[in-house]
Amino acid sequence: MFENVVQGIFSATFLAAILRVATPILLPSLAALISDKAGVIHIGLEGTMLAAAFTGVALSAYAQQWFGPETGRMVGPWLGLVGGVAIGVLMALLLGFLHLRLKADLILAGIALNILGSAGTVAIMFELTGDRGSTSRLASLTMPFITLPTFIRDIPLIGGFIYDVFNNQSVMTWIAFIAVFVVWFMLYRTPFGLHLRATGENMAAAQSVGIRAIRTRYYALMLSGALAAMGGIHMSMGYLNMFQRDMTAGRGFIALATPLLGGGNPYGTAAASLMFGFFDAFAIRIGTLQIPSQVPQMIPYVATVMALVIYALQTRQTQRFRALRATGVGSARTWRTLQSLSVLHVLLAMFAVIGVILSVGLFAAPNGFGGLAVAYPWGAVISLASLMLIGVNWPFIARLERILEQPILSAAVTISSLTIYLALFLLLFFSPIAALLGGLALSLLLWAALGGLGLIVGEKLKLHVST
Repeated sequence: MFENVVQGIFSATFLAAILRVATPILLPSLAALISDKAGVIHIGLEGTMLAAAFTGVALSAYAQQWFGPETGRMVGPWLGLVGGVAIGVLMALLLGFLHLRLKADLILAGIALNILGSAGTVAIMFELTGDRGSTSRLASLTMPFITLPTFIRDIPLIGGFIYDVFNNQSVMTWIAFIAVFVVWFMLYRTPFGLHLRATGENMAAAQSVGIRAIRTRYYALMLSGALAAMGGIHMSMGYLNMFQRDMTAGRGFIALATPLLGGGNPYGTAAASLMFGFFDAFAIRIGTLQIPSQVPQMIPYVATVMALVIYALQTRQTQRFRALRATGVGSARTWRTLQSLSVLHVLLAMFAVIGVILSVGLFAAPNGFGGLAVAYPWGAVISLASLMLIGVNWPFIARLERILEQPILSAAVTISSLTIYLALFLLLFFSPIAALLGGLALSLLLWAALGGLGLIVGEKLKLHVST
């Protein structure tokens, strides 16, 4: 069973699942990005998603009574979408009124919205259905799914793969990824986007040049509420076909961190959302193993913590990098190489942390991984290898300039670490010797492409920067 899970991860079906489960993270992440750019972060994303998810389900179910079965099935999903988005906008306006007009603390007001969304949906659901857990008694509808033209299958090499990944995806998934480009265009190619970013950077300066900062923040919150609402609607009308109590399961809180990990731009936010989608889909996949249900459930949250650690480490690395570059020593190419290799050392260490977590799972639930005779030896090997990889990469993370001072050692650590990771991946498709040689070749190519060879053959830099 474990082998089937591993093989399933490297398939078009798994990629399709990543897109599906990333949608309710991507939409509120874009919502958080817009409000953050305006300087009024929308803390109430979780409650907004819950309120919109319930509203969409309720309206789609009652539409069949209001308009008749046939017409109701046609207009019900779209009525639910419009109603859910309207609720999201109203909750965002409520947050804006409390904070911008009444001067309430933004964090406390956002927490209040989250409590309102969680408790309010349960209360209304009980009144409508007599059930506090789900709306299974309501004949709710789902959003339409997009079927691709069959001629795409006939495209040589990639047609079948593309068709399997994107076919039969919910319209909300398509809306989510189209929204990435729309939000980017709005933020960086429109006067409103310029005003929004200026308001977030310095509200007083924006007001001094005639920008209506308060109104701009209200608009930003409204857009944020609409996007968060669509993420909630996907949960109840695309991801599932009913509303369940607290079904967002912390995705609104994860979305608050995603823009930071994505560098504060829509494309990076989309990439970070896909990363969380990968871990979420991975958790669902390994849930078929005979392991405690808590193990796969914790994976998205462990991924969130790891992502925040990577962000903190990379922020620290960036500050140190700027201090080193300010010395005026070295060429621009040298500094680009240093920055690229420093990011690589951080990622290599963080991948090893995943190995430590996996080894804990092997020791904690050996039956899901083939029994004691298989799980314990593999757990010991993986934990020791992971700790070793963290140990050899950490000196270059703790002190960035070691990459320049000891380029050969840095190269040895980078290439050997990459070889291990890539060889493990290639082992799924090739023999052990071929996987090892292929991993080594790819590691050398990547290291050289990042400019590592130039550091070794170039002039050694002497840096004198206070720590």
